[in-house]
Amino acid sequence: MAIKLSIIVPVYNVEQYIRPCVESIFKQGLEEDTYEVILVNDGTKDNSFGVIDDIIKAHDNIIVEEQENQGLSAARNTGIAKAKGDYILFLDSDDLLIENTLGKLTEALSSSSPDILYAGFIKMTNEEIDTRKMELQEECICRETTGRKGFLEDYNARECYAWRAFYKRTFLEEKHLRFIPGIYFEDVPFTTECHLVAGKCIRTDYTFYIYRQRPGSIVSAINKKKVTDFHHVIARLWELRQKGLTPAEDHQLMDAISTTFSIEMWYVSHTPELYAERKEIIADLKKKVPGLYFNGSLKKRFKSFLFRYAPDLCVKFHAR
Repeated sequence: MAIKLSIIVPVYNVEQYIRPCVESIFKQGLEEDTYEVILVNDGTKDNSFGVIDDIIKAHDNIIVEEQENQGLSAARNTGIAKAKGDYILFLDSDDLLIENTLGKLTEALSSSSPDILYAGFIKMTNEEIDTRKMELQEECICRETTGRKGFLEDYNARECYAWRAFYKRTFLEEKHLRFIPGIYFEDVPFTTECHLVAGKCIRTDYTFYIYRQRPGSIVSAINKKKVTDFHHVIARLWELRQKGLTPAEDHQLMDAISTTFSIEMWYVSHTPELYAERKEIIADLKKKVPGLYFNGSLKKRFKSFLFRYAPDLCVKFHAR
């Protein structure tokens, strides 16, 4: 039987969370010869693989890929290169799948064969994961759209999570879609480009994914490296404006660029060690995206002026 789904799980220093993550994959009621689980060991330094060794040995559809630590983007790219499934799902190693949800979604994939299927997720704390009982939705109601139509109607720059979608493997290959290696917030340019180049897409509110909210995650511990990685994200989004966009699509993309910039400036304004280096941080962004500006509303045009001519005031402008 052909492998329908490749579930890619990058693993790095998640000893506390990896077991429930992997266990959730095998609580889906799927025949194991219809999917594969690719665990990418991104040079983990803890006992992440020791705590799931029995699970690995018990299932023939688990593949372990080893590499030196290169970050989440590179680990996902390694998984894509190894995948054999018709569709790819990214699962972060501290998150979980809701029990018995993948069946309905793989049925939708089989019947519709979209480039991408977007589904629902829920944010939960560690305590909620341990105590809250999830009620399984009875119906998986899907609607057909296109990548660009979905970009205009459903895109949210603050929730560009790669793991909330199922991607046709041949679509990723034919469009040469990969994550930018070595940066944080890599989901934003990846998912944005996927929207802009995808043909047929399916969207459903059917909730299948638990996004764990935990201390020490990438977004909860900001530093200069993470802040300046926003510049790579903004640079890539700026490049995507060259993909023959309609005025409405360009406006949506400019909103995403503006939102990403505002998030960065908020972090800089609220983090003393980053605020001390605000001029250097803005200079780095100007170097990476020389023509950057923000159009549209008076507020956005004012932000452009401050960005170009008054870096201190630009940061203070975002301190609210």
